[in-house]
Amino acid sequence: MPRSLRLVLSAAAGLLFLALVGSTAIGVTPTAPADPGASSSGRSVAADGPNVLVFLTDDMRKDDLSYLPHVRTLLVQQGMTFTENQSPHPLCCPARAELMTGQYAQNNGVHHNTGAYGGWQAFDPSSTIATWAHAAGYATAIHGKHLNKFDPDAPADPGWDDFDILLEPATDYEDFTFFGGDSFTDDYVTTRLDERTLDDLDSWAGKRPFMVFANHVAPHMWVPASRQARGDGDRRGLDPPAEAAYADSYAGLTPKAFGDRSFNEANMRDKEAVVRGRAKLKPGPLERTNLARIRSLLSVDEAVAHAYDALEKAGELDDTYIVFTSDNGYALGEHRYTGKDRLSDEILDVPLVVRGPGIPAGSRSDRPVSLVDLTATLVDLMDLSPDLTTDGESFAATLRDPQAPDHRDTMLIQTGAKTRSGPFPGWAYRGVLTQRYSYARRVNNGADDGFLYDRHKDPDELRNLITSKRYKPVRRELERRYQLLADCAGSACNRDFGPLPRPRPAA
Repeated sequence: MPRSLRLVLSAAAGLLFLALVGSTAIGVTPTAPADPGASSSGRSVAADGPNVLVFLTDDMRKDDLSYLPHVRTLLVQQGMTFTENQSPHPLCCPARAELMTGQYAQNNGVHHNTGAYGGWQAFDPSSTIATWAHAAGYATAIHGKHLNKFDPDAPADPGWDDFDILLEPATDYEDFTFFGGDSFTDDYVTTRLDERTLDDLDSWAGKRPFMVFANHVAPHMWVPASRQARGDGDRRGLDPPAEAAYADSYAGLTPKAFGDRSFNEANMRDKEAVVRGRAKLKPGPLERTNLARIRSLLSVDEAVAHAYDALEKAGELDDTYIVFTSDNGYALGEHRYTGKDRLSDEILDVPLVVRGPGIPAGSRSDRPVSLVDLTATLVDLMDLSPDLTTDGESFAATLRDPQAPDHRDTMLIQTGAKTRSGPFPGWAYRGVLTQRYSYARRVNNGADDGFLYDRHKDPDELRNLITSKRYKPVRRELERRYQLLADCAGSACNRDFGPLPRPRPAA
């Protein structure tokens, strides 16, 4: 039964009770019961305010979605899939800071995972979607991955009723500790995150609207605590383990990246400086890594099914927006690169599926959106009142109608740096993305250390046009747009600049 109907019936029962007892309770002034939707600030959530459940994976590619049967059946077939969703700052901490604040890094301060401009120490948690939701009376929880290097002696970030994050190393699947002290050895992190998420859903269902972030570790590379303690570093080459139930799943799977023309790209001479000299990669290790990544995601797929069933059993499913997305994509050999923190298609693109009230089942949208926009959309759906300026553009109207217009034709994309040195502290490559072009350059290393790709003609991003005379008018306009967006805030980040100039005719 939808919450709105339950509340109507409950209110009717309450009025009947007062009518029956009012004449006999002489001299007694009834005391109103506490409002479960009332916040400490005195503001109340609307009685039929929707719940929000966000599943956030770590380093998941958009094409990984095809391997998750429960997500496809329960969310894709029953909700809306966004085919052009971007992580505009594709690295763990910057992406998560964007989701928490709805701001780009120039405004939220988190440019990287580590260093002076990176990690939890660069993040100000005083105003986030958690504090806004809590102020509106929502029950709030975050489980799993947060921003790197959280100080275990620090207080919980404000706004969370259940601040249940993983402490460092937050990418150990088998030996891990939660904020508050719960430690597990020879266990499996996805199983515990699933259980802890379900506990909150069970506790809050039917009582008050809730917002729960289930931030899973999969399919991030496994970094065992023992190696961290020995100072062995990240060890990215280690595959993420998977539960025994999935040990034989997808045996012999070939990475989809192997079918791209950009895989082990033949000519890297025109690429940006940070990858220009890379050697070709061996397919064997990439096949093993890809298979381990997919198998690690299968337990997240099970967690989605468990949450769906719990919401349905509690009568909350029709009142809940379920979001499935990732913090960033991941390269598996495209342009001879493995990893993230680069502004190429397979790293910028991330899955996004939303199921919930009023969303047409099995629908798709080609509207370009981003993780910053997702925050603005959740604020819209939950009717929150942020006390900072958010930079995203809500796509709530698109959730109701896939053909609803958007008002932005150019999106800011960027990567950060670890240090404050140089005239451009905290930045690496920055630029813009349009429906046709990808453009970025290193902000402190000359105008030609970057890229310009015409994705209509070159979808695999093989030919860098940043020095092309034919595309000089295009580059000049994209640079102008970047300059206008580089320090943008609020609505200034979401502009319709109009048509781009055409490339000059071939000689």
